[in-house]
Amino acid sequence: MRKIIAIAVTEYRSIVLTKSFLFSLLIPFLLYGGMIFAGIFLGDKTDLEDRTLVLVDRTGVLLDPLTEANKERNRSSSVMKEGKQVGPKFVIESYGEMSLPETNELLVELSDKVRDGEIFAFAIIGGDYPDPEGGEDDYLHYYSNSPTFNRLPDWLSRTVKDQIEDQRFKDAGYDQKEISILTSHNQLERFNLAEVDEEGNLIEPEEESQIAAFLIPVGLVMLLFISIQMSTPVLLNSVIEEKMQRIAEVLLSSVTPLQLLWGKLVAGVGVGLTFSTVYLISLSFSLRYFEKLQWVPPGTYIWFFIFLLVGLLTYGSLFAGLSSVCQDIKDSQNFAGTIVVILVIPLMLTMVTIEAPNGPLATTLSLIPPISVMTMLSRLAVPPGPPEWQIYFSLAMNIIFTTCVVWGSSRLFRIGILSQGKTPTWKEIIRWIFQRG
Repeated sequence: MRKIIAIAVTEYRSIVLTKSFLFSLLIPFLLYGGMIFAGIFLGDKTDLEDRTLVLVDRTGVLLDPLTEANKERNRSSSVMKEGKQVGPKFVIESYGEMSLPETNELLVELSDKVRDGEIFAFAIIGGDYPDPEGGEDDYLHYYSNSPTFNRLPDWLSRTVKDQIEDQRFKDAGYDQKEISILTSHNQLERFNLAEVDEEGNLIEPEEESQIAAFLIPVGLVMLLFISIQMSTPVLLNSVIEEKMQRIAEVLLSSVTPLQLLWGKLVAGVGVGLTFSTVYLISLSFSLRYFEKLQWVPPGTYIWFFIFLLVGLLTYGSLFAGLSSVCQDIKDSQNFAGTIVVILVIPLMLTMVTIEAPNGPLATTLSLIPPISVMTMLSRLAVPPGPPEWQIYFSLAMNIIFTTCVVWGSSRLFRIGILSQGKTPTWKEIIRWIFQRG
């Protein structure tokens, strides 16, 4: 056991103490910390510069209503809150009500004003735009060199639409407000189920978050995938390098092949657990800060680490065992590709399991190792979760599968680590696992 620990510590330090790995551990703190910093220190530091819009109103009837609507907007809570400006004001200017130059001259003239910073944008409303029948001049065009600023064009489109609809209702002899009242309704609100506590008091249902229902399972599965993908292939390169440089022969003079394999597996598991722990801690602090901890179902973190441990042992032993029979990095790509495909399949099917977590496909996949490592985790993260017997059955099947894989890899490792010459075929690999001696 002492030799296994010594090998594991050496391998673990050689991976974790690299600059690339340490930087990867800083990413979540930079990401989530940056979000919190922006919320605290930059939340009220928005751009408050006025946006001037020149309006070419060929209808002759929309300029005044839009000007009045803009005055109301500039007094609303989206711009002024508790006597403090929190958003940019819009300034509506008319290009002219009488003669207008040709369209090409108009576009060039106003475009130059935008480029020179005299105005922020300009819009042209065609003369037929309010007409229900339309016409050649049925258009509303908006021009600017700031395509990412959507507040102004969104407000303009929405306000023009409201003004035109109001005028059309009046022309048809209908009261738009009365029709709006008759056709108004509240949006659908989604809640979880009501419960009664031990004292008989009602636990009121909480509103469900569709964003959380999608992000939490996808995020956990992605983190599981990345953790396995980052830590287990390292074993492949480590074993092949030691074999190519004849370091393995020196090591095996002091330890057995099984001790060497287990030392590397423990190191790989440690790397994966370190990576995941740092990311989950940073995620938890972020959710706690934004008061969204309830998004993660109870017990999900515990099951995450259990299935992560099983996954790391399974895929780590596969990579270590198969890499021992390879003669160089090039030979290992064929074997590694097969393992990566097995690892990617459940990731590709994550959306299916989230959409129908208790459906026949998701249920079946969550009981078949090693695919079930990710599939069961995605089901666990979607309330109400799978039945308990399926969770424990899946875990038991994965433990049995992992035990068999580690046993087969140890036998393969014992023979392959000292083998030289041609890389064996799959048929020869299977024969090595089951041969006596």
